[in-house]
Amino acid sequence: MKFRLFLSLLVSFCLLSCGQEDPYVEERPPHQGEEEVVTPPESEDPEKPEENPADRIPEGGPSTTGWTTETVSEGLNLYKFLGTEPATKTKQRIFVLDVDMNNSRYRFAFRCQPDQQKIITSEAQISSGAVAALNATYERGSVFIKVDGVTINNIANNLISDAVDNWKSEAGAFMTSDGKIYLEHSGKGLDLTEQRRYYRKHACANIFTSAPMLIDNYDPVGESFVPANLTSSDLSKLHSEHPHRHQGVAHPRSVIALTKDNHILLIAIDGRDGDYKGMSAKQVTQFLVYHFNPPYALNMDGGGSTALSINGKVVNKPSGGEERPVPTHFVIFDNQKTE
Repeated sequence: MKFRLFLSLLVSFCLLSCGQEDPYVEERPPHQGEEEVVTPPESEDPEKPEENPADRIPEGGPSTTGWTTETVSEGLNLYKFLGTEPATKTKQRIFVLDVDMNNSRYRFAFRCQPDQQKIITSEAQISSGAVAALNATYERGSVFIKVDGVTINNIANNLISDAVDNWKSEAGAFMTSDGKIYLEHSGKGLDLTEQRRYYRKHACANIFTSAPMLIDNYDPVGESFVPANLTSSDLSKLHSEHPHRHQGVAHPRSVIALTKDNHILLIAIDGRDGDYKGMSAKQVTQFLVYHFNPPYALNMDGGGSTALSINGKVVNKPSGGEERPVPTHFVIFDNQKTE
């Protein structure tokens, strides 16, 4: 009986011991030729491909809250925004003329007044027989101007207001003799001598230089034109024509942009009018990306010069209370009205 009890206990002990790992036994490495079994790690989600900015769908746009649309004629639409603009979260009054250049009835042109003359935008539109006009580039001496193959000015000024190095030709609006339009960050990184040489030798028949470039092949370069670490106090200490102050604070703005589907956007942003302050270069860039996502956009002369005229009427509210005479304009012709 005792032997049977001892044997039963021994068997139970052996069974329990076989179910436990011996902590003192090292893991046996595989023998040569024996394949080691490796447990694969949990699979990770494959990286998403980078978004093509050309495929980005604007969050805002003329069909969203705050916008109204007026059809001027087939392929020519005026978009108006009034209220708190969502990209910048500021109150804005904005006018965007959308010109469908796929429609053969429309023709785009550069205009510059002869000699040292200036003209208000509505008069430039009416006198040229155009249906629309937007003021274009800065004061003659600070930029390169070429119209219909004739160079009118080649960045004559080294200084702006005799105080600030000339910075106003880092980019340009170009149109070839056959009507092809493009915006180019052409003067970036070039000194004035190099810029003069570049634009003078350029083959395009029409050139207005300006600054800053806002969007360059979908790159929102206008967001970083003014260093982000500069405060309002820092900017206020700079000369009014210093590029960082000039573009770092809110002003009325005039902008030209090109869309991927061959439309031209002529944009007037009001400012210096109560709650409607205008925009900085960074804000304009953010606004454009949010509502239109154009591949190219260029800031033109703004402030009191900003004026958009359609069919003889200025649709925005110039900050000086009336239009300011300026030397250059972008104009739109309707071939059905000029034939």
